[in-house]
Amino acid sequence: MVCVRSSFKLGGPKLPVLACVAAVLVVAIPISGSQDEPEPILRIEQDWKLVLNEPDQAVHAPQFHTVMSPVGDLDSLYAQVTWNWRELPDFAPGGLQIQGWADDECRLHRDFSSNELSTTAETLRWTQTMETNGAVLTFAIINGQSATWGAFGGHSLQIQGTAPIASLNNYDTNVSAANSVITYGSNRVDSLVITEVRYYGADGLLGTDSVPKVVYQGEQADQGGGDTPYSRLFNPLS
Repeated sequence: MVCVRSSFKLGGPKLPVLACVAAVLVVAIPISGSQDEPEPILRIEQDWKLVLNEPDQAVHAPQFHTVMSPVGDLDSLYAQVTWNWRELPDFAPGGLQIQGWADDECRLHRDFSSNELSTTAETLRWTQTMETNGAVLTFAIINGQSATWGAFGGHSLQIQGTAPIASLNNYDTNVSAANSVITYGSNRVDSLVITEVRYYGADGLLGTDSVPKVVYQGEQADQGGGDTPYSRLFNPLS
């Protein structure tokens, strides 16, 4: 159920196109028009994989969040997903919640399930997508698979908002990797990885980045303080 519905509004001027976007692609993005104008990217798909070791329902652990932005930062507009807990309007364990943020304010959110992660050595796989048509920005989760939630994603895990973004050429996978985190109970997670990113234009696939981006490995220090509970874990960058 969508609890809040309003438009995204960008808080500042549009950022310049990042030259590094095309450089990271395994398959080069074709150029249209002049050599100074890259092919507009209209849709991006991120494949994610999380591997648990031993979750604990008694303390609602682990919990984590992932983010995705159409621009090269989180200053104005981005989507966030809270996993194994729903943050708004009040904390509730289990399930997940997708959120649309603009200007340091959550403008809309949508919940899925209330089941808690509970299967030892469970692997979660899903794809996060972001798409623009120049006037509406859409974020969704598709192709989700897990023992806890079964197959998940699609229209029930989609949010939309008005945003005058002509293309996603300012997108940077490193923004997702740097700002996604195991917020609580990271000792119960083996790994969290962006396994592949695909870029699409008006005529289909433009390129693929198949270099894994490791967000968390079990050898790292516990970012969530073991099983110490949290409330508001993520503060949008300003």
